[in-house]
Amino acid sequence: MTRLGKVFDSARKFGLKGALTHLGRRALTTVPGGKAFRFFIIVLETPRPTPEAARTAKDHIFRFATLEDLERLVRDPDSMLFDRDIQSFSNGCRCLLQFDGAELVGYTWISSSPLFDVNWGIHFNMPDDMLYNYNGYTTPKHRGTAYQGLRHLKILELTHGEGKRRLMGYVDHTNYKSINGTRKSGYRRVGVVRGVSRKGALHFSLYVDAKNWSTLARSGPVQY
Repeated sequence: MTRLGKVFDSARKFGLKGALTHLGRRALTTVPGGKAFRFFIIVLETPRPTPEAARTAKDHIFRFATLEDLERLVRDPDSMLFDRDIQSFSNGCRCLLQFDGAELVGYTWISSSPLFDVNWGIHFNMPDDMLYNYNGYTTPKHRGTAYQGLRHLKILELTHGEGKRRLMGYVDHTNYKSINGTRKSGYRRVGVVRGVSRKGALHFSLYVDAKNWSTLARSGPVQY
């Protein structure tokens, strides 16, 4: 498809304004002789589960997974859990499970480590009241009821005693389905991170609201 054809195709998909936004975003990750990424940093302070999700899940069980839970679920290919998830659990990540009786409805993964890898080794330094929400799954049978937002609420309720008040994540700047979904869940965009790899060198740029970043030294010597 020619460049002009791509413009018209984008206009059909997104409308004129949306097409211009999309093309502008694509330009920011088009690097001749290299590659690039650009992610929006998003934060959730007040989960907004739908009334339908709360109603249909009133008898559901929400709890953090044990190692035995994960070992059992990994053997079920429909769970979309893998050996790497057991390794994540061993590294301190947690998985909130949602059950309807004994039937798995879905799950959401979080990490309480203040540092998390964004891409290519660059790490984000979260404030201590945040959790990194990095993976969510709802089984096909239970989709369409917005259970993900309800699990976000349950996570913050279960970790309130640990001082956790917010969830953080990131989303690719052209993943419009995820952007819209996280917005509906109550996530706000608070920053953007971009990386460029070209000619054996890496370049990163980061913008983020100050209240969504920690200046604490997490490892190594304190030098200032």
